[in-house]
Amino acid sequence: MNIAVASNRAFLKYLYVMLTSLLEQDSRGDKDIYIYLLSADFSDEDAEMIRRLVEGYGECFHFIRIETDWFPKELPRNEYITVESYFRLAIADLLPPEAERVLYLDVDLIVNRSLRGFYETDFEGKSLIGCPDVTSAAKEYLAGASLFAALKEKEGFLYFNAGVLLMHLKKLRQCYTFSSFMEQAAALKDELVFHDQDLLNYLFWNDVKYMQAERYNLPVRTAYNAGFDETWAREHTVVWHYAGPKPWRHKEVRYPLERLWWDYAKKTPYYTELLEEMVLPEIDTGYMDELFRQLKQENEQLKAVVDQCMKLLGR
Repeated sequence: MNIAVASNRAFLKYLYVMLTSLLEQDSRGDKDIYIYLLSADFSDEDAEMIRRLVEGYGECFHFIRIETDWFPKELPRNEYITVESYFRLAIADLLPPEAERVLYLDVDLIVNRSLRGFYETDFEGKSLIGCPDVTSAAKEYLAGASLFAALKEKEGFLYFNAGVLLMHLKKLRQCYTFSSFMEQAAALKDELVFHDQDLLNYLFWNDVKYMQAERYNLPVRTAYNAGFDETWAREHTVVWHYAGPKPWRHKEVRYPLERLWWDYAKKTPYYTELLEEMVLPEIDTGYMDELFRQLKQENEQLKAVVDQCMKLLGR
């Protein structure tokens, strides 16, 4: 399996957790998995940490250094979607020509079961295999997105999430290069809200095979809101995607489906550090004190309403 990931130094620890989950599920110790890490700012020591992790499971690691000046400065980006998200557009150019397919994975996910079934899926003539984006954010965005106004009327159009994306490199190389992707991105820069994901959806809307999101790219917050419990998710879902709220941010931990991320964090040398990063901001900000104050206030208001209802019923 060829696996590609893109990360900056700020996400090193989270990348380590994600790769640990992947290797725990799929490693056979026979150099059958090739992990390609794309980064612009990883130091040699950072890359060596990931190398030791991958090779410790008996698999292969390749570090590919990216130059940020390859990417036009006018490309849209923000604190949540950084330039690293565009790195996946260079994969077909950067991976060796004998690599005919690659599975791109975001850093903010956990592999819960083997990916081999997904990886070996028949492309059936398509360039990409992915899952529909079932998050509420995507649905709200599409309702008013000018870039997709015409495409939404096309039969078979679905907006896919690019965080779990199987790429048919042999086919892509016949039609696209990194330069052509950059030209398209520059031309559409004012309309790209979800950046390279928008670009990929715009270019490949009729050249992608869809798989079930609940199995291969399940947004954890969406799952929680839909009533999927932890037992169901552990038994049925291959990839849990922490799109949006992150399990390592103290203000965003609200639901039991984050437990799986922390189960794998325990297996890494960063576990204590990750716990400290969760707890220390609370000490500095008093966030939990404020949250409990709000809950107490709401409780008092609800109690007053209940008391009024009981009085009315008494009458």
